[in-house]
Amino acid sequence: MRKDGISKDVPVRAQLLEQLRTAITEGMFRPGDRLIERELCDRLGVSRTSLREALRQIEAEGLVDLIPNRGPIVREITVDEVLELWELRVAVECLVARRFATLGTDEDIARLEDSINAMDRALKEQNRAAIKTTKRALCESFAAGGRHGSCARLLSQLNARLSFLWSSSLLLPGRPAESIAELLNLLAAIKGRRPDVAEAAIVLHNEHAKFVALRGLSVFEASKQAEGDARRSSARRGRQHPEARARKRSLAAT
Repeated sequence: MRKDGISKDVPVRAQLLEQLRTAITEGMFRPGDRLIERELCDRLGVSRTSLREALRQIEAEGLVDLIPNRGPIVREITVDEVLELWELRVAVECLVARRFATLGTDEDIARLEDSINAMDRALKEQNRAAIKTTKRALCESFAAGGRHGSCARLLSQLNARLSFLWSSSLLLPGRPAESIAELLNLLAAIKGRRPDVAEAAIVLHNEHAKFVALRGLSVFEASKQAEGDARRSSARRGRQHPEARARKRSLAAT
């Protein structure tokens, strides 16, 4: 393992993509943030050519916009887009749930159960880093159990676009316990090989999660608006200072 965290055993490009995705999906960079190529190259220990190739890939995944003369910017997301993405996610997850209940192996089910239990522990400990890690593992174990590679890849992309909303809602009072209960109902339906019940369970889980995510988006937008207002207010005060000093000098001279 190198000092920059890049393993010799995994292609550098794949690791670079994963590092950039993680930085965006876990909130290190927020929607609207500009990504400075020089700083990223220094931080990740990669060449500008490698970085630009990776940025083009995550642009194709919808995580960044490459703006001429401005560079890469973390893509912003609107309420309408959240609703569109969530509608697509529900459709895909319904298919995965039905296939999991029909085709998932005992190993797939055990992996899903382990990931739900790990998520439950992280939520009870209110460990944000562990919550994000276990949430990701949970999504991956659920997708894998559907035995449908295209669905798994599509879900990964959809979750990447929506995941920054998790951070503001992971510890919403009452939601953690409710979420785990919904996931345990899904697990029971899959164990019982009941695809209709599994589909209903994932629909219910998504409806509640969507409500929480939209709340998180409103909190994020309000915070961003407040930051913008503060910057504009500071800029106005900065412009007024020379005038105020001139008035003081004028008064002192009289």
